[in-house]
Amino acid sequence: MNDIEEILKRYGVLKRGHFLLTSGLHSEYYFEKFRILEHPELVSLFANRIIEKFKDKKIDLVCGPTTGGVIIAFEVARQLGKRCIISEKGEKGRVIRRGFKIREGERVLVVDDVLTTGGSIRETLKSLSPFNPEIVGVAVLIDRTTQPLIDIPHFSIYKRPVKNYPPEDCPLCKRGVPLETPGGRG
Repeated sequence: MNDIEEILKRYGVLKRGHFLLTSGLHSEYYFEKFRILEHPELVSLFANRIIEKFKDKKIDLVCGPTTGGVIIAFEVARQLGKRCIISEKGEKGRVIRRGFKIREGERVLVVDDVLTTGGSIRETLKSLSPFNPEIVGVAVLIDRTTQPLIDIPHFSIYKRPVKNYPPEDCPLCKRGVPLETPGGRG
């Protein structure tokens, strides 16, 4: 067991059971990212690992999607001494607003918390595209995907491929394992 997995278990981030994900899919594993975010020393540690991976990329600014991603993006930007901007939900997907400026060609690192379907990262990248920046990479704390979802160089601090199931095909439902609704919806 690696040190990151041990940290995730010790702080109650990595959970095993039967979970309803935001996507509507079911999963045997759930990552409660807010157990990381409630401990600034963990956010700092993980931000430092992201910086180590991208230190030679000459980053101009860091962008993160609301909610959890922006907290990690902020810490990465703070440690780098760079600007941090937010991609937030709008009526038709994520948008960059609140007066954030991105110059054409600026080198942007996108940072998020958990990669499950790739939706928030794809939307964040789309929200950046009108500014024509150079995306140097994507970093996430946890990658739970079973196959690549984005075609941009990306890095995860912890990777655990997790199979998700539509409710009608969920083996956990078929075995009668009680379904939990974690996160902010439960």
